[in-house]
Amino acid sequence: MEQLRHGMVGALDYVGGHELFFKHPPGGRGHECRSTFRSHLGENGSLKYEVGLSFRVNGKAGETWRMTIAYEPDDTYTVWLVRDLVCRQETLSEVLASMEQVNSDDLQHAVESIFDKAVKTPERNLVPREGRLESQLP
Repeated sequence: MEQLRHGMVGALDYVGGHELFFKHPPGGRGHECRSTFRSHLGENGSLKYEVGLSFRVNGKAGETWRMTIAYEPDDTYTVWLVRDLVCRQETLSEVLASMEQVNSDDLQHAVESIFDKAVKTPERNLVPREGRLESQLP
């Protein structure tokens, strides 16, 4: 898990990654661990995964965006970009973008491209500039 974080430093900087959270079985952070199921959205709309790295990213003002890199049972990764929505004292996840079957060598590119695609959608009206988001000029 530490190896994943160290390999992603450039991508974390690019998307404004902060509040990193490692999810793994007990004793798994310093050792090899594998997930027993594929990541997915659960019945209540929250992201379910067993092994991975989750972190907040720069998003639209007033919104909470979170990116999760889930380690899958087939030794690939799924990258999720979600917007957290608070609804009736429960947090739900709206998927803004995702990419499955990502190999470790392609993780940095996947993280950056998913983020770029999400911030450049018209309803978001944001573009990345020097490590932060700024409004796109008409």
